[in-house]
Amino acid sequence: MDRTIFQLATLVFIIGALGVSILGMPMGVGAETNAQASRLRERKAAAVEWLLGQMVPNKTVDNPVPWRRNLVISYDIPEEDPAYQYLMGRSYIYDSALAAIAFTMTDRYRAAEDVLLALGRQVREDGSVWFGVNLHNEWPSEEAHGGATIRSGASAWVGYAATFYLRTRAVDSPDFHTQNRIGKRILFASEKIARHLLNLQITDPDDPRHGLVTGGLGTYDLKAGADAEVISQYTNDTIGWVSAEHNIDVYFLLRDLALLTGGKGYARGAEMILEGLLKMWDDDRRQLIQGIKESGRRDTVLPLDTASWGSILLRQAGELEKADRTLTAGLERFQIGESGLFRPYAEDPLYLDKEVTRAYFSDPDLTWNQLEINWPEGSLGMATALVKAGRTGKARQVIDASSEFAVDAAGGVLRYASLEVPHQFSTYPSVASTAWLVIAVENLLDPQDRSLFWSYE
Repeated sequence: MDRTIFQLATLVFIIGALGVSILGMPMGVGAETNAQASRLRERKAAAVEWLLGQMVPNKTVDNPVPWRRNLVISYDIPEEDPAYQYLMGRSYIYDSALAAIAFTMTDRYRAAEDVLLALGRQVREDGSVWFGVNLHNEWPSEEAHGGATIRSGASAWVGYAATFYLRTRAVDSPDFHTQNRIGKRILFASEKIARHLLNLQITDPDDPRHGLVTGGLGTYDLKAGADAEVISQYTNDTIGWVSAEHNIDVYFLLRDLALLTGGKGYARGAEMILEGLLKMWDDDRRQLIQGIKESGRRDTVLPLDTASWGSILLRQAGELEKADRTLTAGLERFQIGESGLFRPYAEDPLYLDKEVTRAYFSDPDLTWNQLEINWPEGSLGMATALVKAGRTGKARQVIDASSEFAVDAAGGVLRYASLEVPHQFSTYPSVASTAWLVIAVENLLDPQDRSLFWSYE
């Protein structure tokens, strides 16, 4: 072999082993062995097929409410489970949005359109979207929605899924969102959601929440009675609290809508959110805090997603040192040993009310880092953040570790969590976890999806 060619080949091999390209970006499939890539694609294919089967009508809901046709059922719940009668036909809009993204990434454009058009039918007159809907009956409706909630972050994911689809189609058809009949309908829904979220943005410069979007509508508080029975109390109030996670979601929706449409209002809204989020940085804890209360008090709970998703946001904002610090902090704080498995929280208590913790787990002082729980959805969000940081070797380990909670032979269908924590985490096969597997794998293996999903390269 010519010496120059040999030296170049050696250099490429070394760079590949480090998980980066000559341009400094993750190599994706180039960093995989054929066997590794093949295994990941097998898992991804199994995940997508299961997600397709969760769309209604299906064997669980064979006659869905017409305007909710093609949404996905969020969990696969055994018929003998006590929760079956309540959740068997429930679709959480975040989950349907994730499924649409997974279908887009794998070129199932017809399926993505079916889900996105169904989500568009759920957008209310003011641009809000119910957090969860039944597919086998009409709850919630404008006439009957007792107990229903709205969450800004979940609504933003609906708009983002639509925008991601349109930006993907724009790679080959730049006018798809303005000329194609379906493209225009999908854009209409996304922009309607975006306008609603902009209306929730705090514009008072003296407010500690300035620039950020408030949380939504409706809350449930858990209380334990004298007999240790836990009661869930619903309050139909607007939420003045601002969440870092919600605002990360809204930021990427508004920023990408601005990229797609050139809308200056979206760009300015995204810029204001970013300014507000950067003020949530905690230098000692090395990550974004959970949020800010309506009173202005900082909510210093530390969730996994403000470390993983937060690192992606900070990297996009050019805050590379903070992005790396929060990624390292996330690995140290939430990872179970060196396993590639992650908890949703660390030092924080399981419930705000210690008596609720006592009722469910005996120890009222139990914290998340004392509980052997893995959260595949959150773990795969961390894998995606690792890919975007160029740490593809660790990302592969995290993706591989998630197969421990698969319910199928191919390793594609994942449980929501490894342990049930009532009212917070279940062990059912989950659309959210399974769709995030597709998203993480596509970010690792496909340069186009990596450049479009929560990125701008």
